[in-house]
Amino acid sequence: AGGEAKKAVNNSDFAIAQFRYLEPLMLVHGRWNYRRACTYTRFTFWRNMVQVLMMMYYTWLSGFSGTALFEDWIRLSFNLLCTLPILPVGCTDEDVPARFVQRNPELYDVGRSNKDMSMLKMLHTVLSAVAHSLVLTWVTISAFPGMDLRGTGDYYTFGTTCYTCLLIAVNYQAVFNTHTHNIYTIGTVVMSFVGYAMWLIAYPTNPWLVEKLAPNMYMVPAHMIRNVYFWFCVVAVPLFAMMLDVFISFVYHHLFPDLVDQAKRRGLGKIEPGDASEQEDLLAA
Repeated sequence: AGGEAKKAVNNSDFAIAQFRYLEPLMLVHGRWNYRRACTYTRFTFWRNMVQVLMMMYYTWLSGFSGTALFEDWIRLSFNLLCTLPILPVGCTDEDVPARFVQRNPELYDVGRSNKDMSMLKMLHTVLSAVAHSLVLTWVTISAFPGMDLRGTGDYYTFGTTCYTCLLIAVNYQAVFNTHTHNIYTIGTVVMSFVGYAMWLIAYPTNPWLVEKLAPNMYMVPAHMIRNVYFWFCVVAVPLFAMMLDVFISFVYHHLFPDLVDQAKRRGLGKIEPGDASEQEDLLAA
């Protein structure tokens, strides 16, 4: 390239050495990045809505007393612990393999038409948040009489149990929305739970710290984990959430297939028996 071309490259935001690089840059990486950003954004709205809706339901149950469902210093960990599991999805997720996208260029239309941030998608996000918040509230309220019977029905233990179930639901939802599972997706989920456990050990079980922040929180986690109804909630929350999401996903992908679903069905029919790697890629996507 001459001097004029070099100056043009130096003053541009993006430079492509050869035109053959434009196809994978747009169709593959551009599409992946669009879908990652949209998934991350919708998930952020979803987790915030679920938390606020649970607090709103509790306001009704508490007779509009103004009492918050979650203890303030426990809820302080929400943004960190409930953001970690979605970070790998926003950076590395691949809903379909690169070769499959290049063979089906019409899949690029999802970004051009802004289908992942459409009104329909946002409505689905809102309805999903309402459904999951109702599941979380129903499970925890159902367990409350048993907790109260065993001497752990106080405000702080119940609120911490609800927050634990919320954390489990958020991590589960992040895993459910992930197409590409790797060391980063698994690692951030583990970090989220380990970080929460460490906070429960460092804060409510520390006499000096809990005396400064909230004296009634002292040893609340110890009372919580000794109650069988707490473990019922821990198991029931992801189980009911999974049943709900799998049913909705089945109905959506089979009755209202999108471009990816249609391309997968066409692609699986075109694969030659000897091309095992391509078939594995499509089935895994």
